[in-house]
Amino acid sequence: MSVAKSITINHIFLDNHNWGVYRYKRALELREVEIVEVEKMLHCQDAGSGYFVFHCPDCNENKIVHLGCNSRVCTHCGKHFTDKWAAQVASHMYNVVHRHCVFTIPDILWQIIKENRLLLKELMDCCITATAKMFQKKIGKDAKPGIVAVLHTYGKAMNFNPHVHCLVTEGGVKSNGDWIDITYFPFELLRMYWQYEVLKMLKRILPKTKENKLFIESLFVKYSNGFYVRAKDRIKSKKEMVRYIGRYIRHPAIAESRIDSYDGEKVVFHFVDHDNIKHVVSMLVEEFIAAVIGHIPDRHFKVIRYYGIYARQDRKKYKKIVDWNNNYETIIQTKIVQYMHKLTPTCNKCGKLMEFICYEPRKPPDETKFGSRITDWAYIK
Repeated sequence: MSVAKSITINHIFLDNHNWGVYRYKRALELREVEIVEVEKMLHCQDAGSGYFVFHCPDCNENKIVHLGCNSRVCTHCGKHFTDKWAAQVASHMYNVVHRHCVFTIPDILWQIIKENRLLLKELMDCCITATAKMFQKKIGKDAKPGIVAVLHTYGKAMNFNPHVHCLVTEGGVKSNGDWIDITYFPFELLRMYWQYEVLKMLKRILPKTKENKLFIESLFVKYSNGFYVRAKDRIKSKKEMVRYIGRYIRHPAIAESRIDSYDGEKVVFHFVDHDNIKHVVSMLVEEFIAAVIGHIPDRHFKVIRYYGIYARQDRKKYKKIVDWNNNYETIIQTKIVQYMHKLTPTCNKCGKLMEFICYEPRKPPDETKFGSRITDWAYIK
């Protein structure tokens, strides 16, 4: 039995060789990206990757700080990376009011999407098309808003629940270069456009059978008001923008703070729904592992996409039209030494901050004995 005050995903995967057993039993089902991301998480902050070297001149003590794994299922590395990524995304966005929209589909469609993950990209495209049509209806056919779309495949219970979060500018650029504000989002219209685009996509992609045709028609009838879209939250500042992006981009399907217990066989966690009601969920270990890794996106799949005036090829074009405020550093532009004050450890003997000595992108070599053959010349400086 395993009991811990702070239960981690890493601990659950390693305990009783849970991941090893799961990987052996599900060898034919696992995607390569799932194996890669889990293995990275299990070796997080060990000697398998790069490291920083720090030195205390007073005590002549050295300390090695290993890099994180940056795995999509690692909660330890996710927060730091997400904060930096959120600032990077926000730096590309215009200093105008944005609307946070959540596009959902009925649960009867979840399994169809799950069985064909290629439809996830199609789902994001439907979301963008529906939003663009709403803007064209509101302020003209030549109107072009800015949209940042983020795909989520999980619900709070870690079930497969594909939906799209969007940050949409409250306004758009006309072909003559004028910026037109939109203070009201027509929810009813947006819902109808969203439903139409999703069902049109399924009609195009699903096999052309009588059953599928009747199924799609039934969804038009059953959801006569369209598929649900939440578009009530307004984001008025860059600070709010970073918080929203950090909340909805690249984090595991469950936060470790929601894991209540693990006894070696079952994992118990909780979530709070939109009505502020707490729910408790119990899963067998194998179910829990399947739920965690099932939401890892396929390799090279972009869970965040830019559209309209935020499209990469159009950013410079609209830079002079809309207020551009780029005060945030990006991951690439920021040098390692600029983060040393955050990474610098204290000396175990005197308690003072240690000095940064060097950074190595690979694991440290074993101590070379005198007279032995050197096999890795890269470490000879």
